[in-house]
Amino acid sequence: MAKEKTVDLFSFEKKAKSNNPKKGNSKNKKPKTENKAESKSTKDKKFNFDEEIIIGLKKIEPVDKQENKKTSKQPKQTKQSKQSKQPKQNKPKSGQAKKQNNLTPKQQLAKKKRQAVLRVIKWLTLLLIIIGGIIFALLSPIFNVKTISVVGNEKISTDEIISLSGLQLEENIFKCRKDIITNGIKENAYIDTVKVTRKLPDTIEIAVEERKASFVIQFANVYAVINNQGYVLEISNNNNAGLTEITGIKTAEENLRVASRLNEIDLRKLGDVLRIMEAANSNDLTSLITKINIADEDNYVLTLQKNKKTVYLGDASNLGTKMSWILMFNEKEANKEGEIILNMNLNDEKNKPYFREKI
Repeated sequence: MAKEKTVDLFSFEKKAKSNNPKKGNSKNKKPKTENKAESKSTKDKKFNFDEEIIIGLKKIEPVDKQENKKTSKQPKQTKQSKQSKQPKQNKPKSGQAKKQNNLTPKQQLAKKKRQAVLRVIKWLTLLLIIIGGIIFALLSPIFNVKTISVVGNEKISTDEIISLSGLQLEENIFKCRKDIITNGIKENAYIDTVKVTRKLPDTIEIAVEERKASFVIQFANVYAVINNQGYVLEISNNNNAGLTEITGIKTAEENLRVASRLNEIDLRKLGDVLRIMEAANSNDLTSLITKINIADEDNYVLTLQKNKKTVYLGDASNLGTKMSWILMFNEKEANKEGEIILNMNLNDEKNKPYFREKI
Protein backbone atom coordinates (compact mmCIF):
# COMPACT_ATOMS: atom_id res chain seq x y z
CA MET A 1 0.00 0.00 0.00
CA ALA A 2 1.29 3.27 -0.80
CA LYS A 3 1.97 5.58 2.03
CA GLU A 4 -0.21 8.67 2.24
CA LYS A 5 1.55 11.98 2.49
CA THR A 6 0.20 14.35 5.09
CA VAL A 7 0.47 18.03 4.48
CA ASP A 8 0.74 20.54 7.27
CA LEU A 9 -1.39 23.44 6.14
CA PHE A 10 0.07 25.92 8.63
CA SER A 11 3.66 25.38 7.52
CA PHE A 12 2.61 25.44 3.89
CA GLU A 13 1.00 28.85 4.23
CA LYS A 14 4.01 30.19 6.07
CA LYS A 15 6.34 29.10 3.29
CA ALA A 16 4.07 30.55 0.67
CA LYS A 17 4.09 33.90 2.40
CA SER A 18 7.86 33.90 2.65
CA ASN A 19 8.37 32.87 -0.97
CA ASN A 20 5.76 35.23 -2.42
CA PRO A 21 5.96 38.56 -0.46
CA LYS A 22 3.82 41.51 -1.52
CA LYS A 23 5.39 43.99 -3.88
CA GLY A 24 4.56 47.05 -1.83
CA ASN A 25 6.04 45.69 1.34
CA SER A 26 9.17 44.13 -0.19
CA LYS A 27 10.85 47.42 -0.73
CA ASN A 28 10.08 49.02 2.61
CA LYS A 29 10.64 46.07 4.88
CA LYS A 30 14.14 45.08 5.94
CA PRO A 31 15.51 42.24 7.92
CA LYS A 32 15.33 42.54 11.63
CA THR A 33 19.09 42.26 12.03
CA GLU A 34 19.62 45.37 9.87
CA ASN A 35 17.05 47.36 11.86
CA LYS A 36 18.81 46.48 15.07
CA ALA A 37 22.19 47.64 13.73
CA GLU A 38 20.73 50.91 12.49
CA SER A 39 19.12 51.61 15.86
CA LYS A 40 22.38 51.00 17.61
CA SER A 41 24.27 53.35 15.25
CA THR A 42 21.70 56.15 15.72
CA LYS A 43 22.01 55.79 19.46
CA ASP A 44 25.81 56.00 19.19
CA LYS A 45 25.49 59.07 17.00
CA LYS A 46 23.23 60.79 19.44
CA PHE A 47 25.47 60.23 22.45
CA ASN A 48 28.97 60.42 20.88
CA PHE A 49 30.36 63.48 22.83
CA ASP A 50 33.68 63.34 21.02
CA GLU A 51 32.03 64.30 17.74
CA GLU A 52 29.31 66.56 19.12
CA ILE A 53 29.73 70.39 18.96
CA ILE A 54 28.61 72.05 22.19
CA ILE A 55 28.22 75.86 22.16
CA GLY A 56 30.33 77.62 24.83
CA LEU A 57 32.83 74.79 25.30
CA LYS A 58 36.05 74.15 23.44
CA LYS A 59 36.31 70.87 21.64
CA ILE A 60 38.62 68.54 23.59
CA GLU A 61 40.52 66.28 21.33
CA PRO A 62 41.48 62.82 22.39
CA VAL A 63 44.80 62.38 24.12
CA ASP A 64 46.20 60.35 21.27
CA LYS A 65 45.48 63.05 18.74
CA GLN A 66 47.03 65.77 20.95
CA GLU A 67 50.23 63.76 21.37
CA ASN A 68 50.37 63.20 17.61
CA LYS A 69 50.01 66.96 16.99
CA LYS A 70 52.78 67.78 19.48
CA THR A 71 55.13 65.36 17.84
CA SER A 72 54.28 66.81 14.43
CA LYS A 73 54.91 70.43 15.63
CA GLN A 74 58.26 69.77 17.29
CA PRO A 75 60.35 69.29 14.14
CA LYS A 76 58.90 72.57 12.71
CA GLN A 77 60.01 74.50 15.81
CA THR A 78 63.47 73.03 15.64
CA LYS A 79 63.76 74.16 12.02
CA GLN A 80 62.71 77.69 12.94
CA SER A 81 65.12 77.80 15.89
CA LYS A 82 67.93 76.60 13.69
CA GLN A 83 67.12 79.23 11.15
CA SER A 84 66.99 81.95 13.84
CA LYS A 85 70.29 80.84 15.38
CA GLN A 86 72.10 80.81 12.10
CA PRO A 87 73.17 84.38 11.15
CA LYS A 88 72.02 85.67 7.83
CA GLN A 89 74.86 85.74 5.42
CA ASN A 90 74.96 88.32 2.69
CA LYS A 91 74.88 86.25 -0.39
CA PRO A 92 76.63 87.85 -3.28
CA LYS A 93 74.47 88.73 -6.20
CA SER A 94 74.49 86.12 -8.85
CA GLY A 95 75.50 88.68 -11.49
CA GLN A 96 78.51 89.93 -9.50
CA ALA A 97 79.58 86.40 -8.62
CA LYS A 98 79.41 85.40 -12.28
CA LYS A 99 81.41 88.47 -13.33
CA GLN A 100 84.09 87.78 -10.70
CA ASN A 101 84.25 84.16 -11.68
CA ASN A 102 84.50 85.08 -15.32
CA LEU A 103 87.47 87.47 -14.72
CA THR A 104 90.93 86.01 -15.00
CA PRO A 105 93.54 86.83 -12.31
CA LYS A 106 95.19 89.35 -14.66
CA GLN A 107 91.88 91.07 -15.28
CA GLN A 108 91.13 91.24 -11.55
CA LEU A 109 94.57 92.79 -10.91
CA ALA A 110 94.03 95.35 -13.68
CA LYS A 111 90.64 96.22 -12.21
CA LYS A 112 92.16 96.84 -8.75
CA LYS A 113 94.81 99.08 -10.30
CA ARG A 114 92.18 101.13 -12.09
CA GLN A 115 90.23 101.60 -8.86
CA ALA A 116 93.39 102.72 -7.02
CA VAL A 117 94.20 105.23 -9.78
CA LEU A 118 90.67 106.64 -9.63
CA ARG A 119 90.95 107.10 -5.86
CA VAL A 120 94.26 108.95 -6.23
CA ILE A 121 92.80 111.20 -8.92
CA LYS A 122 89.80 111.99 -6.73
CA TRP A 123 91.95 112.98 -3.73
CA LEU A 124 94.32 115.01 -5.87
CA THR A 125 91.38 116.90 -7.35
CA LEU A 126 90.03 117.68 -3.88
CA LEU A 127 93.48 118.84 -2.72
CA LEU A 128 93.84 121.12 -5.73
CA ILE A 129 90.43 122.67 -5.03
CA ILE A 130 91.44 123.38 -1.41
CA ILE A 131 94.79 124.89 -2.46
CA GLY A 132 93.04 127.02 -5.05
CA GLY A 133 90.59 128.27 -2.42
CA ILE A 134 93.45 129.19 -0.06
CA ILE A 135 95.32 131.07 -2.80
CA PHE A 136 92.16 132.94 -3.74
CA ALA A 137 91.52 133.88 -0.09
CA LEU A 138 95.11 135.17 0.35
CA LEU A 139 95.22 137.19 -2.86
CA SER A 140 91.66 138.44 -3.26
CA PRO A 141 91.05 142.07 -2.14
CA ILE A 142 87.65 140.97 -0.86
CA PHE A 143 89.38 139.71 2.31
CA ASN A 144 91.42 142.86 3.02
CA VAL A 145 90.84 144.39 6.47
CA LYS A 146 88.62 147.45 6.28
CA THR A 147 87.33 147.65 9.88
CA ILE A 148 89.02 147.13 13.30
CA SER A 149 86.68 147.27 16.29
CA VAL A 150 87.65 147.25 19.99
CA VAL A 151 85.25 146.36 22.83
CA GLY A 152 85.61 146.16 26.64
CA ASN A 153 88.17 148.95 27.08
CA GLU A 154 87.72 151.74 29.64
CA LYS A 155 91.12 152.93 30.81
CA ILE A 156 93.05 152.31 27.58
CA SER A 157 91.91 154.11 24.44
CA THR A 158 90.84 152.30 21.26
CA ASP A 159 93.61 153.94 19.23
CA GLU A 160 96.24 152.74 21.68
CA ILE A 161 94.95 149.16 21.57
CA ILE A 162 94.91 149.16 17.74
CA SER A 163 98.44 150.58 17.73
CA LEU A 164 99.62 147.83 20.11
CA SER A 165 97.95 145.15 17.96
CA GLY A 166 100.04 146.04 14.91
CA LEU A 167 97.04 145.69 12.59
CA GLN A 168 96.90 147.69 9.35
CA LEU A 169 93.95 148.46 7.14
CA GLU A 170 93.91 146.81 3.68
CA GLU A 171 96.00 143.94 5.05
CA ASN A 172 94.74 140.46 4.17
CA ILE A 173 92.57 139.21 7.02
CA PHE A 174 94.07 135.69 6.90
CA LYS A 175 97.63 137.00 7.25
CA CYS A 176 96.80 138.56 10.65
CA ARG A 177 98.10 136.19 13.34
CA LYS A 178 96.05 136.16 16.51
CA ASP A 179 98.94 135.31 18.83
CA ILE A 180 101.02 138.26 17.63
CA ILE A 181 98.04 140.61 18.04
CA THR A 182 97.33 139.30 21.57
CA ASN A 183 100.94 139.57 22.75
CA GLY A 184 101.26 143.09 21.35
CA ILE A 185 98.16 144.35 23.19
CA LYS A 186 99.20 142.66 26.46
CA GLU A 187 102.32 144.81 26.56
CA ASN A 188 100.08 147.29 28.33
CA ALA A 189 99.87 146.11 31.95
CA TYR A 190 96.27 147.27 32.26
CA ILE A 191 95.19 144.61 29.74
CA ASP A 192 94.32 141.31 31.40
CA THR A 193 92.81 139.21 28.58
CA VAL A 194 92.50 139.61 24.80
CA LYS A 195 90.26 137.80 22.32
CA VAL A 196 90.69 138.37 18.56
CA THR A 197 87.88 137.40 16.18
CA ARG A 198 87.84 137.49 12.35
CA LYS A 199 84.46 138.53 10.98
CA LEU A 200 84.57 137.73 7.30
CA PRO A 201 85.07 139.18 4.88
CA ASP A 202 86.84 142.34 6.13
CA THR A 203 86.44 142.98 9.90
CA ILE A 204 88.57 142.15 12.95
CA GLU A 205 87.12 142.50 16.45
CA ILE A 206 89.33 142.83 19.54
CA ALA A 207 87.66 142.14 22.91
CA VAL A 208 89.71 143.07 26.00
CA GLU A 209 89.35 142.89 29.78
CA GLU A 210 91.24 145.47 31.80
CA ARG A 211 92.80 145.25 35.24
CA LYS A 212 91.47 147.74 37.78
CA ALA A 213 93.79 149.96 39.81
CA SER A 214 93.27 149.25 43.53
CA PHE A 215 96.23 150.58 45.55
CA VAL A 216 99.39 152.67 45.24
CA ILE A 217 102.87 152.11 46.66
CA GLN A 218 105.07 155.16 47.14
CA PHE A 219 108.79 154.88 46.52
CA ALA A 220 111.47 157.33 45.34
CA ASN A 221 108.94 160.18 45.09
CA VAL A 222 106.74 158.23 42.63
CA TYR A 223 103.77 155.94 42.95
CA ALA A 224 103.47 152.40 41.66
CA VAL A 225 99.83 151.69 40.84
CA ILE A 226 98.90 148.05 41.52
CA ASN A 227 95.73 145.99 41.13
CA ASN A 228 94.19 143.55 43.60
CA GLN A 229 96.46 140.76 42.29
CA GLY A 230 99.69 142.70 42.99
CA TYR A 231 100.53 143.57 39.34
CA VAL A 232 102.18 146.95 38.79
CA LEU A 233 99.99 148.70 36.21
CA GLU A 234 101.88 151.93 35.85
CA ILE A 235 104.36 154.29 37.52
CA SER A 236 102.83 157.69 38.24
CA ASN A 237 104.15 160.95 39.65
CA ASN A 238 101.08 161.45 41.83
CA ASN A 239 98.06 159.75 43.34
CA ASN A 240 95.35 161.71 41.61
CA ALA A 241 92.97 158.75 41.72
CA GLY A 242 92.90 158.91 45.53
CA LEU A 243 93.73 155.21 45.92
CA THR A 244 94.58 153.70 49.31
CA GLU A 245 98.36 153.65 49.88
CA ILE A 246 100.10 150.49 51.05
CA THR A 247 103.27 150.90 53.10
CA GLY A 248 105.71 148.49 54.75
CA ILE A 249 106.15 146.19 51.74
CA LYS A 250 109.08 143.76 51.40
CA THR A 251 109.35 143.90 47.58
CA ALA A 252 112.54 145.65 46.45
CA GLU A 253 112.09 149.03 44.76
CA GLU A 254 113.98 147.97 41.64
CA ASN A 255 111.38 145.24 41.13
CA LEU A 256 108.53 147.74 41.13
CA ARG A 257 108.31 148.21 37.39
CA VAL A 258 105.41 148.07 34.97
CA ALA A 259 103.92 144.56 34.44
CA SER A 260 105.95 143.15 37.39
CA ARG A 261 104.36 141.69 40.52
CA LEU A 262 104.90 141.88 44.28
CA ASN A 263 106.84 139.09 45.95
CA GLU A 264 105.17 136.14 47.68
CA ILE A 265 105.24 137.63 51.20
CA ASP A 266 103.59 140.85 50.08
CA LEU A 267 101.05 138.92 47.98
CA ARG A 268 99.99 136.92 51.07
CA LYS A 269 99.57 140.13 53.05
CA LEU A 270 97.72 141.69 50.12
CA GLY A 271 95.10 138.97 50.57
CA ASP A 272 94.55 140.19 54.17
CA VAL A 273 94.34 143.78 52.91
CA LEU A 274 91.57 142.79 50.48
CA ARG A 275 89.59 141.20 53.34
CA ILE A 276 90.07 144.31 55.47
CA MET A 277 88.83 146.56 52.66
CA GLU A 278 85.84 144.30 52.06
CA ALA A 279 84.83 144.50 55.74
CA ALA A 280 85.36 148.28 55.67
CA ASN A 281 83.18 148.58 52.57
CA SER A 282 80.36 146.72 54.37
CA ASN A 283 80.48 149.39 57.09
CA ASP A 284 80.96 152.41 54.76
CA LEU A 285 84.53 152.98 55.96
CA THR A 286 86.43 152.43 52.68
CA SER A 287 86.65 156.09 51.78
CA LEU A 288 88.07 156.92 55.24
CA ILE A 289 91.07 154.54 55.00
CA THR A 290 93.94 156.40 53.33
CA LYS A 291 96.87 154.12 54.29
CA ILE A 292 97.47 150.53 55.37
CA ASN A 293 100.81 149.49 56.87
CA ILE A 294 101.46 145.78 56.25
CA ALA A 295 104.93 145.54 57.85
CA ASP A 296 103.56 143.28 60.62
CA GLU A 297 100.84 140.86 59.58
CA ASP A 298 99.88 140.37 63.23
CA ASN A 299 99.23 144.09 63.65
CA TYR A 300 98.01 145.91 60.53
CA VAL A 301 97.82 149.69 60.99
CA LEU A 302 95.11 151.76 59.30
CA THR A 303 95.31 155.53 58.85
CA LEU A 304 92.06 157.50 58.79
CA GLN A 305 93.51 160.83 57.69
CA LYS A 306 90.27 162.82 57.54
CA ASN A 307 89.26 161.70 61.04
CA LYS A 308 92.82 162.16 62.37
CA LYS A 309 92.88 158.68 63.81
CA THR A 310 95.22 155.69 63.61
CA VAL A 311 93.78 152.18 64.05
CA TYR A 312 95.93 149.35 65.42
CA LEU A 313 93.86 146.57 63.96
CA GLY A 314 95.86 143.50 64.95
CA ASP A 315 95.55 140.52 62.57
CA ALA A 316 92.83 139.94 59.99
CA SER A 317 90.49 138.08 62.36
CA ASN A 318 87.11 139.29 63.70
CA LEU A 319 87.05 142.03 61.07
CA GLY A 320 83.29 142.62 61.34
CA THR A 321 83.53 143.25 65.09
CA LYS A 322 86.59 145.48 64.70
CA MET A 323 84.87 147.64 62.06
CA SER A 324 81.95 148.14 64.44
CA TRP A 325 84.35 149.43 67.09
CA ILE A 326 85.94 151.81 64.59
CA LEU A 327 82.51 153.24 63.70
CA MET A 328 81.66 153.73 67.37
CA PHE A 329 84.92 155.55 68.20
CA ASN A 330 84.60 157.72 65.08
CA GLU A 331 81.20 158.93 66.28
CA LYS A 332 82.08 159.15 69.98
CA GLU A 333 85.48 160.81 69.51
CA ALA A 334 84.68 162.63 66.28
CA ASN A 335 86.72 165.78 66.86
CA LYS A 336 89.64 164.21 68.66
CA GLU A 337 92.94 163.03 67.20
CA GLY A 338 94.23 159.80 68.57
CA GLU A 339 94.57 156.02 68.31
CA ILE A 340 92.01 153.24 68.31
CA ILE A 341 93.44 150.11 69.94
CA LEU A 342 91.99 146.84 68.59
CA ASN A 343 95.08 144.59 68.53
CA MET A 344 93.83 142.20 71.18
CA ASN A 345 91.82 139.01 71.56
CA LEU A 346 88.27 140.26 71.31
CA ASN A 347 86.89 136.83 72.19
CA ASP A 348 88.11 137.37 75.77
CA GLU A 349 85.63 139.45 77.78
CA LYS A 350 88.46 140.94 79.83
CA ASN A 351 89.89 142.60 76.71
CA LYS A 352 88.04 145.72 75.68
CA PRO A 353 89.04 148.07 72.79
CA TYR A 354 89.72 151.67 73.71
CA PHE A 355 90.55 155.10 72.28
CA ARG A 356 93.77 156.84 73.24
CA GLU A 357 93.74 160.56 72.60
CA LYS A 358 96.86 162.24 71.30
CA ILE A 359 98.26 164.82 73.70
